[in-house]
Amino acid sequence: MEIQGAAVDAARLVRDARYAAGQTQMALADRAGVSRATVAAIETGARSPSWAMLSKILAATGKQMRVELEPLDEDLRRAVAAMGEGAAGSTEAADDLSMTVSLMEGLVDVGYRFEGTAAAALLGGPIPLPGRVGLALPDGPEAVGWLVRLMQTGAAAVTPLGRSYPLDGVRSPEGVARLVELGDGGAFLLDYWLRTFLVRFAPHEETARAVLVVGEHAPLRVQPLHEIEATDKHVARVLRLLREQAQDPRDG
Repeated sequence: MEIQGAAVDAARLVRDARYAAGQTQMALADRAGVSRATVAAIETGARSPSWAMLSKILAATGKQMRVELEPLDEDLRRAVAAMGEGAAGSTEAADDLSMTVSLMEGLVDVGYRFEGTAAAALLGGPIPLPGRVGLALPDGPEAVGWLVRLMQTGAAAVTPLGRSYPLDGVRSPEGVARLVELGDGGAFLLDYWLRTFLVRFAPHEETARAVLVVGEHAPLRVQPLHEIEATDKHVARVLRLLREQAQDPRDG
């Protein structure tokens, strides 16, 4: 059952309450004034009871439900506060990603920036780094040259977005141009050191808008909070909360 979008595991509640009371399904059914089949159907999840029915059955076990109200997004506020207080893992995202950046020789000298969900995680959001870390490179010969040198090491692989296999022969500016041409929207996947980046080339003025996040091995350039977009509902909630707190210093 759901109460305004909040899922309630009625099957588990009834089972746990009956076990705690030491009752059989028949005994509970008799006490609640319902059939044993009704109790069985609820406990197996075959039937979703109304709030009134669930309350009635739980009362027959000597239990009652209690609904407590808390401020909107209180769960996220606690998670953000815990990270800000130095809880375990609070800098894990930045430290983890900075290690990879430090190994990608020359990237720190290119005006790149991390974007999307990865940026939200690096800016303090209680979310893990995504499997594909958004990375924007400034469009021009400097970033293209960096990518060519990285590919020449043989330690990286690139796959045009929308393709199922890496593109061989990306060892020159012409190869990079071909890579961008083949990828959906010009984007491509860059696999390096057990990390996958979703890369795009963007105008210099766009990648120049970045904030610095301190990592254990290298500083990280990150998309500003107000520019980050997310389709995932949870990430969108995190972004809204972080923006609210950035506007109100008392929350920060």
